[in-house]
Amino acid sequence: MSYLLSIIIPVFKAESFIKKCAHSLMQQSLRDLQFIFVDDKGNDESISILKEVISEYPARAKDVLILENSENLGASESRNVGLQYAEGNYVTFCDADDWIDADATETLIKHILALDVDILWTDFFLSHRATESVQTQRCVETPEECVKALLEERLHGALWNKIYRKELFDSNNIRFPSRRDIWEDLYTNVRLFYFAQTVAYLPRAFYHYVQYNSASLATIRNEKQLADIIANTQSTIDFLHDVGAEERFKDQIQILKLACKQTLLFSTDRKSFRKWRELYPESNDDILRFKQLPLHLRFLGKAASMKLWPLIDAWIFMKRAKNIFSKSGNIAG
Repeated sequence: MSYLLSIIIPVFKAESFIKKCAHSLMQQSLRDLQFIFVDDKGNDESISILKEVISEYPARAKDVLILENSENLGASESRNVGLQYAEGNYVTFCDADDWIDADATETLIKHILALDVDILWTDFFLSHRATESVQTQRCVETPEECVKALLEERLHGALWNKIYRKELFDSNNIRFPSRRDIWEDLYTNVRLFYFAQTVAYLPRAFYHYVQYNSASLATIRNEKQLADIIANTQSTIDFLHDVGAEERFKDQIQILKLACKQTLLFSTDRKSFRKWRELYPESNDDILRFKQLPLHLRFLGKAASMKLWPLIDAWIFMKRAKNIFSKSGNIAG
């Protein structure tokens, strides 16, 4: 059978969050909706909890698929698996530690059908334990301006606040980068928006992006994740080159290069600052105009680009001292 909309949800180590997520999905007011959960072998109770929730909604049972990876393949490959089974005319995504409002999918489908566009995106909620804030995603509603905004981090690269015409994936052979699970959404969105003919923005928030899951892939914690960012950045630049659009987006590509290495400036290790200086060095002169980064980190980047290592060392010393005093205060408290 076919559906208006398929929603794909990779599931990995989400046992503390999947219950709320699954209830929010099962309670969607849209009936013509396919749910594709992909078990990415997190070796916890996520799938058991998910099945318990689904059992409470027998009318939804025929619309639910729970697919099982043979091993932990990552979010990118899990979404690719989901796309193989998606029967919807449109497709969207949800992370297993987040949740959505009950009228989300019905409202999105209503608007994308009325507007007859390839991609529709919305605002979203940034959800902390005690507070939430709306993240406005306003952007000029053309594919080119959206690509520029994605590259400059003015438009969030996430998948979950967007709904796509499924044909956009299929006709352009767009899939997620296998085994590269950080910035895989940006990698994919740049391609989708580039090939889209029409796009639109709905200034409403439905999606609650949870910020307190320590297992979330949104947190950069190791060299593999940084390597994924760099690889997906380079693949994005290569894509724009291959389609003859590199010159058109040259200013935005410089910002993208700065964005991909920005986490190195949060370090208390001089090696990270050296790596920042050596990675995409042609972008270093633009660091002061990278306004998404706090001003003091832009100055640190400028100092690293000028090899002002005594200044970097002084910053590292002060940062480490502050961390030590903070830990001491917490222990004393």
